[in-house]
Amino acid sequence: LMLARHVAVFGWLLKSQLRFTKKEDVVDIVRTMLPSPLYKEDADYILSQRQKAAAVTTRIRQVLAHLGKQHRLTTAEEIAIDHTAHALSEILTSTGRIRASPIPTLYTSHTSRLLVFYLFWLPPALRMSGLSGGVTTLVSMVAGFAMLGLDEISHLFEQPFRVIPMYQMSKRSMLGVADCFTCRPPALKGEVREDDEEGLSQRELTGYWSTTDISTVSDNIME
Repeated sequence: LMLARHVAVFGWLLKSQLRFTKKEDVVDIVRTMLPSPLYKEDADYILSQRQKAAAVTTRIRQVLAHLGKQHRLTTAEEIAIDHTAHALSEILTSTGRIRASPIPTLYTSHTSRLLVFYLFWLPPALRMSGLSGGVTTLVSMVAGFAMLGLDEISHLFEQPFRVIPMYQMSKRSMLGVADCFTCRPPALKGEVREDDEEGLSQRELTGYWSTTDISTVSDNIME
C-alpha cells in the first residue's frame, strides 16, 4: 500500500515539476497522499528533495531492494516492479529533456521577422498582380490569420506542458492506481477469498482515494 501511495502521487509531483507549481500545493498533495503519522517520514523525505518525482522512484527502488533481500518477492515480481520503476524514471528523463530543449531563440526570432516581411509585402504584390482592392484585402487577411496561427503554434511547442491537461491526467493516474487494488473481478467457482472486500461497491472501495466513483469520470482527459 505504501508503494501504491507513492505511485499515485508521482503524477502530481511530475505535474508540479513541469509547470512550476507553488510549493504550498505540492505540500498539500504529498501530506494528503502520505498522511501522518504512518507515512510522515516518507512525506518529509519527498518534500525535502529538489527533484520530488525522482525521490518517489528512489523510494520505490529502495523498498524493492529491501524486499528482494528478504526473499519476499519472486524473481518475476521483482523484475516486473523494477520495470515499472524504470518506466517512471524514463518518464522523468523524457519530459525533462522536452522542457529543457526549447526551440532556439534565434530561430524563432528570425522566423518572426520573415513572417512580418512576407505579410508586409503580400498586399502590394497582390494589388500589382491585378486583383481588386477588396480581394487583396480579403486574401491578405486570410493569409495573415493562417501565418500568425502557425507562429502561435510554434510558441506553444516551446512549452507544451502549459497546455496539456495534466491535472486530469494526474487525477486519472491516481484513480487508476486505486483501481488496481479495488476493481477486482468476480470470484471463480470454488474460489475462497480471505479478505472481507467482497460485495462492496466500487464507490465504497475507491472512497479511500476519492469521494467520486471513477465510473462517472469521463474518459476524455481534455474535459
